[in-house]
Amino acid sequence: MTDHNTTAFSSRRKDKVRALLAGGLVLGIGAAFTLAAWTDNEWVFGGAGPDDENPGTKTYAMEQNTVAPFAAGTWTDEPVENGGYLDFTVEAASLLPGDTVYAPFQLRTKAGSEALTVSLAEARQAVPLHVDTNNAALYTALRVQAWVNVGAANCSDAGDKTAGVVLVAANSGLNTAGAAPFGLPAGAAGAAGDPVNLCFALTLPAGTSDVTLQGKNVIPLWRFTSVVGS
Repeated sequence: MTDHNTTAFSSRRKDKVRALLAGGLVLGIGAAFTLAAWTDNEWVFGGAGPDDENPGTKTYAMEQNTVAPFAAGTWTDEPVENGGYLDFTVEAASLLPGDTVYAPFQLRTKAGSEALTVSLAEARQAVPLHVDTNNAALYTALRVQAWVNVGAANCSDAGDKTAGVVLVAANSGLNTAGAAPFGLPAGAAGAAGDPVNLCFALTLPAGTSDVTLQGKNVIPLWRFTSVVGS
């Protein structure tokens, strides 16, 4: 007589063994289980604001034009000394006591740059010094004055400078930095900004009589800078 309980138990046991073997169970060697799961990934990337921009930096840069009447082709970038040639005219090569010579130039933001706040941050004599071609005593004797917003037409003895803003006060030494910063506007739609006029005046004071200054030359330097961030 067949025991139905025993037969059912034996059948269930065989099914369980098949299931364990199919699941990766190895008897007598060790146990290894293979498990499977549904996988779903979510990636994100860094952005900047609602217009789908990416994190990055803006452009903050300026350029100069020292060649009046300031044609488009004479704009240059001069980041290292001695830089651009600020032309005080040929009279500057033969100064007499009481003479003043002038040099106009322009600064502007480069195409694509943000607006800038600019300072005349440094004024000094070029190196190396030389007794004739870059004379320290002549550098000390000369005086300078400078304006912002005085254009080339008025950058002269007879020119009207009343609309200008004084950058360096009259009768200042050549090592005088700017009195206050000034702005350079950004250009529209990635263009260069509108230029800002500057005018420098160089004077050999009346009464300068030291004969040791005759036949000497000098190389003064000025550095304009704009700093963004820290």
